[in-house]
Amino acid sequence: MTMNPFEQSKRQLLHFLTSQAEREVVDYIRQEMQQEMPDSVPAKDELLTFFRSPDAPTELDTYQQMLVTDKLLEYAEISLRTLCDLIRYQQLKEFGIVHSAKEFIQLFHPNEQEDTP
Repeated sequence: MTMNPFEQSKRQLLHFLTSQAEREVVDYIRQEMQQEMPDSVPAKDELLTFFRSPDAPTELDTYQQMLVTDKLLEYAEISLRTLCDLIRYQQLKEFGIVHSAKEFIQLFHPNEQEDTP
């Protein structure tokens, strides 16, 4: 069965986005682990293998497995919060309640400082 060019491009894009997301998650987890256990940060490949098959035998010790899982959940929590904020912003902008991202941040996150003026 031959795939049409659009389907091929769509699959390539999906593969690229998946790979990019995996790299971002692994980099985040490794950076966070560096702060808590600088001498025992797993390699990227070890983390990916653990994520893909968490019940399979692993080179990670029990503490590393626990910390990696905790950091993965932390990353998911951050991502979900960001997604929810984007949906809120879109809805409030459509309703005319806010007109810019700056207004939205001031409304929902008044204690957070924005880097740009």
